[in-house]
Amino acid sequence: MAGDSPGYGQPDGGWPEDRLFPAEKLAVAAICFFSLLIVADHLLNRNRQVYLAGLSLPAILLFSALPELRKKCRRRPGLFFVFSALSLAGYAYLYKLAGAVINFPGFGWKDEFLARLDRAIFGFNPNLALTWRPVWLTELMMLAYMAYLPLVVWLALRIYKDRGQFELQKYIFALGLAYVTCFLLFLLVPASSPRFYFENAAPAGGLFFRRVMELVESSAQYRGGSFPSAHCAAGAVMLYFALKAGRKVSLVVVPLIILFFISTVYGQYHYGVDVIAGILTGFLAVLAVRVASARWSEEN
Repeated sequence: MAGDSPGYGQPDGGWPEDRLFPAEKLAVAAICFFSLLIVADHLLNRNRQVYLAGLSLPAILLFSALPELRKKCRRRPGLFFVFSALSLAGYAYLYKLAGAVINFPGFGWKDEFLARLDRAIFGFNPNLALTWRPVWLTELMMLAYMAYLPLVVWLALRIYKDRGQFELQKYIFALGLAYVTCFLLFLLVPASSPRFYFENAAPAGGLFFRRVMELVESSAQYRGGSFPSAHCAAGAVMLYFALKAGRKVSLVVVPLIILFFISTVYGQYHYGVDVIAGILTGFLAVLAVRVASARWSEEN
């Protein structure tokens, strides 16, 4: 069993290491789906990012090899964790795939609709209300936004060490459900985000962390992944599993995620309704995993 790896407990059940985990099956299925969309978009609209479909094949082959790789490194906990949590990297690749076909359905940008929805819900536009942007606050918000990605991995490692493989896979699968749902909705409700829709809305100035985020925006983000916020969906999943993991983990994760939720609007990456929809998506993913985990416990 996976939990037999030295140094890692398995208090809540085991998981056969000789087959793909649910999160890995989800990642492979989603990679296939979005790769087919890219090929179709290339045939119909000459999508220049069709090369990503070629990169999908080695990614799928790597996932297929994971059960065997896990068996070979059972007594190397570090590698065993990497081969158990590789779906996290798969989700990052899915984000890139989804961005490549964001305009394939041809629905047009929905920023005006989302901005109006914000006004209907809040009575004002949260993005335009955040006009007080001192340097220290911008740095804090950008730090919280940047902390999200390493926090995903850190929480996975803490869950694995403290609660075992079974709980880790529930966490990773819940993240996958939340991400894939958001990526599909990106296609149905394409929005360029407030930083493109509202003129001069993005916070200016800032020091180190703002400069780093400007680099990330230009090199890793794409225009169109706004509704719902996949980051906030993942944040909601992380809140749930951090609270389950105990007080020490919660003290690290909860404050950062709350700041992170605020930073998505402060940094003009998302509309207020994007955040609400993202958090709702994350909690629905957690609910789905809670329902499924009872059956997984019986099987394993």
